[in-house]
Amino acid sequence: MNAKWDDNDNLVWGRALQNNLKSIFTDNQTLRYEIFCDWLPTDNCFVDLDQSVKDRWGSPVAKVRIGFHEHDLKVGRYINERTEKVLEKMGATNVRSGISGSPPANLVAGGCRFGNDPETTVLNADCRAHDVENLYVTDGSFMPTGGSVPYTWTIYANAFRVADKIKDALA
Repeated sequence: MNAKWDDNDNLVWGRALQNNLKSIFTDNQTLRYEIFCDWLPTDNCFVDLDQSVKDRWGSPVAKVRIGFHEHDLKVGRYINERTEKVLEKMGATNVRSGISGSPPANLVAGGCRFGNDPETTVLNADCRAHDVENLYVTDGSFMPTGGSVPYTWTIYANAFRVADKIKDALA
């Protein structure tokens, strides 16, 4: 419902506008929630170079694949079923939900996983690229997963740890 416009696209004002606004804020209530659970690392999630698409300098562009593990959906459905029951016991009606295997865009980890094997990881244990001596990556991409919680503080702590490694290397 749009409080300012009627069904014929005429501007609503005065008492009609007051009634529309009152209706919006008192007749219905909407609650949106997000189920935050872990996304398991899989071989179906990766960043690669697309050899068929080039940028304006002729370099291959990134090709990002975000797949999910079936267990991610199983966990999401389990939590959601219980959430719906709680909401209904609280008196909620018209409860609708959906479960997705896609992580939210602001909580993406992976991309530049770290480890000892240059064949399967991009970074070493100190988040330095295996193939580029002066390239360090300290965002969320070094972690295969966020571990079911927002991981901003983990990124901060790791960035400070890596900064000390860089400082030591320059000394």
